[in-house]
Amino acid sequence: MMTVKLPHETEKLLADMARASGRTADQVALDAILEAIEDWQDAKIAEKRLEEDDGVRVPLEEVLRKLELREAEERRKKPAAE
Repeated sequence: MMTVKLPHETEKLLADMARASGRTADQVALDAILEAIEDWQDAKIAEKRLEEDDGVRVPLEEVLRKLELREAEERRKKPAAE
């Protein structure tokens, strides 16, 4: 369990937001904390990927062509509808 002391104006804004969204202040605060944690985790993943980036890029046209070929191959493998 954690207790957070908020400045009066922040607490008022939190209550306003909770009321407007039909949730409790605890729910709004928890959602905001979880979103901040997810953003932080996403940023850490992005930083790691940037560090590992080899600079190789694939043109969109090539990606689309490969997807179309893969889909065509999958269609060929499926049995015909009876």
